[in-house]
Amino acid sequence: MDMEAYYSDMENLDEDELMNYFEQEEMYNYDDTVYQQPPLWQLLDTCVLPVIQQTITTVLPLAVACIVSKLVASLTVEGRSETTIQRSVVHFSSGLFGLSILYNFFHSTMLYLLITAGLGYLVITITVFKCRPLCGICVSASVVLIIILLELFIVDSASWHKVRGSQMIMSMKIISLAFDVSDPAVSFLPDIWQYHGYVFNVGTVIFGPWISFHQYCTITQQSVRPMNLHWLFKLTKSILSALICLVMSTCAVGWLIQDHHWKWLTAYRDAMSFRFSHYFVSYLSTLSLTLNGLGSTHVNGEVLWDFDVTRPAYIEVPRSLVETVSNWNIPMHNWLKNYVFKIARPLGNFVAVLLTYAASSLLHGLNFQLAAVLLSLAFYSYIEHVFRQKLAKIYDACILAKKCKDNCSHSAKWNNPYVLITNLAFGLLSIFHLAYLGLMFDSSSQEEKGYDMRHTLDKWSSLGFLSHWVASGTFLFHLLI
Repeated sequence: MDMEAYYSDMENLDEDELMNYFEQEEMYNYDDTVYQQPPLWQLLDTCVLPVIQQTITTVLPLAVACIVSKLVASLTVEGRSETTIQRSVVHFSSGLFGLSILYNFFHSTMLYLLITAGLGYLVITITVFKCRPLCGICVSASVVLIIILLELFIVDSASWHKVRGSQMIMSMKIISLAFDVSDPAVSFLPDIWQYHGYVFNVGTVIFGPWISFHQYCTITQQSVRPMNLHWLFKLTKSILSALICLVMSTCAVGWLIQDHHWKWLTAYRDAMSFRFSHYFVSYLSTLSLTLNGLGSTHVNGEVLWDFDVTRPAYIEVPRSLVETVSNWNIPMHNWLKNYVFKIARPLGNFVAVLLTYAASSLLHGLNFQLAAVLLSLAFYSYIEHVFRQKLAKIYDACILAKKCKDNCSHSAKWNNPYVLITNLAFGLLSIFHLAYLGLMFDSSSQEEKGYDMRHTLDKWSSLGFLSHWVASGTFLFHLLI
């Protein structure tokens, strides 16, 4: 099975052949309109075990490369005073292992990633010396231009769909690095080996997640990030969580929720399957990052392996869409907040929100389906934010889109019955919107090349565009009160 079965991008992550496995094994048998549900033992034998086996086989080379890279870094710097040569060896090995894994997954298609990385470093170097304060803007424009040229004029749809996730992570790294060095107060400019190790870092080059250059540079401090019980617990948790989410997405959701004449239940099932496929890849990214020795923090002299990419509990049982968006892909959310939203905020909050979602859409590729979903989320989350903000002010209650702090000034706290009912209602409304938006990411013949506008509009039309009507009505009501 090729890479498509496991990964397409960091914020809206699709399943391909794995998502189709259930149907390929002919687990669905129809007698006219009667669905024959297979017994659980047959599900285990024909879907769960083969999928887990193929996943382990595919991910094993990446896992081995990550842990060997960590060992090389530890042996190079541990117990010694670091030198420039030692650090260069660590960065070189990080990038070298990353390149080998890129070839293992993408073969010759990795050439497009090499082009992006090379041009990115060239533009950063030139702009730092010519117009350093504009380095971030110039590099961002260059990266967006590269993405447009590759997707529209150079790479065929199927090949681009394979690499666009890694392309997105690499683009985020290059842009964030450019904005970091554009500050005249920042003295560092990574040399070629540091840059090489960062953008091709083996722990993040395939599944992500995005990490800052500062976070990456802790790879040269492996002696303070030992393979202790906390590290082992984080690995075990990531592996088990990834496999559970994979089984849920590929096998269990379709088995638990059958095709139903009520199309909203079917929409919820398909959206749920997509969400668990996203959790699967997110936990894989956490696994590869941790294996590579990254993603830890220091608290009172103790090393904690507490890096999270996603928080499923906040998505499956949401308080609001705002909370769902911020917990969907935490590293990407932080990247968008720091390198898009805060920079665009002087233009106004609404414009900043739109530009943030536009940037996310561009990074994911020029895909109408993704753009439509992300733009809808931008309007939905903004409408929910301003509406709940107004209600919280009118009723002096803890019903904001984001959970209030314990010492907030509202008189009606979270445990007030009316507050609980109101927050529950907004949570159910978020689940309704997520089912509507997530329906786009089903398994069909178009999935390998990405979905077009007709597919998206047909899906929403089958549900009467109800979610958009509800969001519009919510905004109108907000204006009237």
